[in-house]
Amino acid sequence: MERKECRLFRSDTAYLLYLHQQKIQPNKEELKKKSEKERRIQLYEENCRRNGVFRLSRFSRQIGTSDVDMSNACLNNVELLTILNTIKFDHTVRHLDLSGSIMCAQSYKHLCKFLRNNCSLLILKLQNCFIQGEIFHAVTASLRSSKVEFLDLGNNGVNDNDCETLSILLAMNTLKELYLNHNRLETRNFRQVGISLAQSRLEILDLSWNRIRLTGAIEIARGISRNTNLRSLNMSWNGFGFEGCVALSEMLEANNVLTELNLMNNRIHPPALIALIRGLSRNSVLKILNLSMNPIPVSYTCFLLGNILKTSSIQELILKRIVVNNDFLDIVKNIQRTRHVHVEYDRCLPVPSLNQQTLSEEVRAPWLFNLDPLNLLFMLKEKNRAQDFFNKINRDGDDVLSYQEFRELFKKAGIPVSQLVLDKIIEFLDKNKDGNIDLSEFLDGDKRIKKIARGQAKETARRESYTKYSRSFRKAKIDPQTYRLDIENSQ
Repeated sequence: MERKECRLFRSDTAYLLYLHQQKIQPNKEELKKKSEKERRIQLYEENCRRNGVFRLSRFSRQIGTSDVDMSNACLNNVELLTILNTIKFDHTVRHLDLSGSIMCAQSYKHLCKFLRNNCSLLILKLQNCFIQGEIFHAVTASLRSSKVEFLDLGNNGVNDNDCETLSILLAMNTLKELYLNHNRLETRNFRQVGISLAQSRLEILDLSWNRIRLTGAIEIARGISRNTNLRSLNMSWNGFGFEGCVALSEMLEANNVLTELNLMNNRIHPPALIALIRGLSRNSVLKILNLSMNPIPVSYTCFLLGNILKTSSIQELILKRIVVNNDFLDIVKNIQRTRHVHVEYDRCLPVPSLNQQTLSEEVRAPWLFNLDPLNLLFMLKEKNRAQDFFNKINRDGDDVLSYQEFRELFKKAGIPVSQLVLDKIIEFLDKNKDGNIDLSEFLDGDKRIKKIARGQAKETARRESYTKYSRSFRKAKIDPQTYRLDIENSQ
């Protein structure tokens, strides 16, 4: 074939020149792509002239690609409108990052219109864009008709008043990954969020760096216990404490799909960890657990953290900034002989481990509870008379209250409690130590709880009145916990 083609040319040089031109001649598809990109660049320049803004070379270089990254570009209203109009009908864009943009009400109208018209976008990042309230609701409504699978709304000031909108967002069928870190979610209005979370198709959820605790933590744990899709949950830096860990323990018993759980810096003290271990021992799916930066003493690590590795299927245990002892390392080495386990910790010190009896006595100390059980009981009493509240608890009508009746009271109120909480309540109310509470003991205990509550309220008000003098306190070397002068350091 080459010889026949060669005869058509007068010389070999002409034939070689022809072959070279064939090699460097661009493909028709490449020419089409190049012309399409040039057309879009021209469209962008026309939009810039029409809106009276300068052309951004950073965006021009990304025209025609699947990723448009304009993070921290501080785009104003007109610049954002120009960019969105340029990529409005561009079905090749899969990833859009507008984090850090200076968005006003008009900007969000342009963004919502773009989201309603675009059907190809899969990844959307809107960090630090002040999306909250009505704006959060408008963006969520626009996303319901899109195919976005990855959504990042970190550091936007989303709070408890946005929980209704958040529940709508969690119910989206297309959404697979949702990041809501560094927001202001706390404890209120989480019931609907828990219901939506139970039916959500999310696979990764990040709620770190919020203030989710108490009822908020309980509702989230309840929702996840019924969820069948979530694989990774990040709840770090929230302050779950004792009540949150009891709820998480119940969640781990029921859930069989969650493989990664991050509980870094959640005020998980030994009683809370004991409650969590109960759920971990009955879970065979969780593989990665992060307990870094929680207040777990060295002498407790062998018994508590060692039990996690012994009784669960954890393959990776992360304990950054937690000091362990030699007994704990011995347990890790023994387990590694039978299965693969990776443990990351701060350092190891030759501190003796506590025995089970000593540990049991120490974890019952009242200061270890996030919310005192007596205050919890007083909170459930609300404005009822003590005698009416007694009759409400006394289901069987035998005029005495038992462990089971107190447990049913908290269960009906939707508050998961452990045996430690019930022990503390019974110990406080039971004067004759017979294990049951009669009416006279209950009325006397009610008076004592009220007296304790008044004293705590006065102490809280006294301490709060000193907050404006915090700098003076530091200069005077006064301990902020006890409000006493540190004589040794002040001299």
